[in-house]
Amino acid sequence: MAVAYIEHLPHATSEHEATSHYVMIVNGKEVHGNLSTQLAEKTKACNKRYRTLHVARQRHLQDKAPPAHWRSDTC
Repeated sequence: MAVAYIEHLPHATSEHEATSHYVMIVNGKEVHGNLSTQLAEKTKACNKRYRTLHVARQRHLQDKAPPAHWRSDTC
């Protein structure tokens, strides 16, 4: 099964900009979104049988490349 990424949106342009919703990204495409909590989106991913989850840490960071941006999570 593919890897699912849970990310918060919108991407902040300042560290004080609030998160409005969360999305699940699989193979570079949004497959589900607009849930109000990270836990709700994670639960949705687990229900869809994605076993490898990467959840974005919530902080002001625009570049996805640093490994510290993602933390692994399990269902």
